[in-house]
Amino acid sequence: MQPVLLKKSATRALPTIITFLKSGTSFFVLLIFVMFYMPSWYAYITPKTLMLVSLCSFIGPIVAWYFYVRAMKSLDITIVHPLVNSYPAISILLDLIFFGIVPKFIALLGFVLIVIGLFYMRHSDKKRRTGERHALLFALITAVLWGINTFLFKIVLFEIPPIVMTLLRAFFAMLFLLIFNLVVFKNGIIKEIKKVILQEVILAGIAGDFLSMFFFFLAIKHGMLYIVLPLSATSPFMSAVYARIFLKENIDTLRISGIVFIVLGGILVGLGNL
Repeated sequence: MQPVLLKKSATRALPTIITFLKSGTSFFVLLIFVMFYMPSWYAYITPKTLMLVSLCSFIGPIVAWYFYVRAMKSLDITIVHPLVNSYPAISILLDLIFFGIVPKFIALLGFVLIVIGLFYMRHSDKKRRTGERHALLFALITAVLWGINTFLFKIVLFEIPPIVMTLLRAFFAMLFLLIFNLVVFKNGIIKEIKKVILQEVILAGIAGDFLSMFFFFLAIKHGMLYIVLPLSATSPFMSAVYARIFLKENIDTLRISGIVFIVLGGILVGLGNL
């Protein structure tokens, strides 16, 4: 649902402004929630956790979301979301590089399906303009960054509870982006904020950065990546349904095929570590 909520704002406002407002909404809602749910949450904060969470916040909510929103400016959600959701392949590759976890045949088959899916998505809607082709690269960069971030999440969650991770992630993202926007736009930041559809960004912050990230962190803390990532990789199906209903996006056969292959590939990549 989050990509659908942000689609209109993405065509009007700058990615750094949208992400700042989204992260800020998430942080303040989370802060209220955590103060009641876990009053001693601050006891988990150490220099090590601050360093790791700040790194995750910079890679994910800032850099990755910048490219994600840039991609959504030119491409349909039914193209962008499946592309960025190929990130489980990156996470499993990092497991291989750093922990020597060799993927089984089923995982390798998943890689092949993802590549086929990316090929179909690349050739969907052949009338795409050159600028829109560049947006495909932005979506793929997002996938790589999300894959790296998911790998880091698993490491950080050995140190802190999921709800604290979610709160700190939102705080650092908001802080970094506030500094960036103040430096770049200075007195014009209010003017830029007015271009955003605030209701959409607030709902996206609550639904995406608060609820979905909390349950995602909870899942990867108590479950294995090879179980959690394949399940999360199915989300493009729902975003395609929402985009078709609410945004009236046209979904051709190639695009449907690309979604199916990428989702199935993500599932097989994860299951390959069973």
